[in-house]
Amino acid sequence: QDELDLSCTFVSKARQKAGVKLPLPGKEKPARPGKAERGRRAPGKPGDGRAAVSPTGRGNEAAQQGRYAEAVQAFTRALQLNPREHRLFGNRSFCLEKLWRYEEALRDAQESLRLQPGWPKGLFRKGKALRGLQRYAEATSTFEELLRCGGADAEAATQLQACRALLPVSVPQVPPRCPPQSPHPATLAPLAGPQASGRCQDTNTSGFITVVGSRSQARGQGRPAASSTQALPPTHPARDCYPLWVGNVTPRISEKVLQGAFGRFGEIRFIRLLPGRHCAFVNYVRKKAAEAAYAAMQDAELEGSRLLLQLKHPSHATPSPLQHP
Repeated sequence: QDELDLSCTFVSKARQKAGVKLPLPGKEKPARPGKAERGRRAPGKPGDGRAAVSPTGRGNEAAQQGRYAEAVQAFTRALQLNPREHRLFGNRSFCLEKLWRYEEALRDAQESLRLQPGWPKGLFRKGKALRGLQRYAEATSTFEELLRCGGADAEAATQLQACRALLPVSVPQVPPRCPPQSPHPATLAPLAGPQASGRCQDTNTSGFITVVGSRSQARGQGRPAASSTQALPPTHPARDCYPLWVGNVTPRISEKVLQGAFGRFGEIRFIRLLPGRHCAFVNYVRKKAAEAAYAAMQDAELEGSRLLLQLKHPSHATPSPLQHP
């Protein structure tokens, strides 16, 4: 679901609606002197080599390359040609969410659902925007609706689990210094949503996935905390926090960038950057915040780099694999 919808091949129809005719071969007028720079930025001008490329195509290409601000502008121009294309609102919402412009992303998602009620990708965009706004209860309801409407979807299920895990974190309260340990860790109940009838299915699956989380998240969610009662020495760096190791950290990913990306999951005690090792440690105050960040940000793209995450607290130790006869 978390991908651009590349099925918006509406350019010809949009040009007809807007009354714009394609230039005939050999009839192009030469570009006027002094207009090269403006012509380069104005799609469709005579003499521009990209005149035949639609705004939608430019938006898709820019988004695929991580140039989300440019993609937003291209999708905005495309919407001026076809303001009732719900997929364009969904694609622009996708890019706005990547830019952390969650209010605008939510408005676009809602508009896509107004034009196409029950559209699964529109529901997914709405849920992601609500989650970015830390409106976790509404995001949870949206992902639940998506699973009821669209049937089993691993990525939507992962987002729902992460939102449920964030619900307690979003309630203002004073956390204890040492979170109480329980013999039964707060794992989420497995999702058993009914299979949809197909009326809300979006049969078009073309496109790409910029944030891929279902594979690794499925491995990390619900992991039994076999060593949750393990005592830590007084000098252990993880004694009073829950470290989340972040790999593939590039020079573009600063402490401020990490704080913005990971701070929405809960209170961070401190962040330690290790540029020489291309990694960082995000140390959370609460265990659930670290788990929610792990579930949501595993394989996520940040500043052009795909993150790798590991939970480093002993309570998150991976149990030994079962031996099969």
